[in-house]
Amino acid sequence: MSDPPNTSGNPPAETPFEQTVFSGLFREVYPHLHWYVRQWVDAPDAAEDLIQEAFLRLWERRARLDPQRSVRSLLFVTVRNLAHNHQRNTRTREHLKATVLPPVPVLTPDVAFDALHLSQQLEVWIARLPDRQREAFQLSRFAGLSHREIADVMDLSVLTVEKHITTALRRLRDHVFAFDPSLLR
Repeated sequence: MSDPPNTSGNPPAETPFEQTVFSGLFREVYPHLHWYVRQWVDAPDAAEDLIQEAFLRLWERRARLDPQRSVRSLLFVTVRNLAHNHQRNTRTREHLKATVLPPVPVLTPDVAFDALHLSQQLEVWIARLPDRQREAFQLSRFAGLSHREIADVMDLSVLTVEKHITTALRRLRDHVFAFDPSLLR
């Protein structure tokens, strides 16, 4: 005799297989998601909370997932949307605080020219890339996603993703060359 169909709207009871697959997915993707969400969220605890929320949403929707769609891509899209919501909420809170307390000026020390300085320059140059180009570049280089997965996350064609990444690399190479031509020899 088979179980009655699930009409409650709740996900079906979990199976040991689902738990194992989910745990493996979590271990595999978590570091990449953590890096990705930290592009928008400075606080490590908040970043972890957003990733947990993304996995919770995935778990709750597991019975309705499209098997043709990459679960990894779905997680990246979910984390990105949660991060944007978090940013918006944080900006609202900061705006409210700023109306009550005057901002404290941030002073930065003069940094010597070394590898750290180049790393900081690269971060600045990457941050100045157009939004979609930067996102495609970061997903490719720092999160390790394939062009197809990036296309799914960003809702673009693979060709457009490739153009974004190529253009980003060209711009960064030009910045590095202008910064110190000897670095590209």
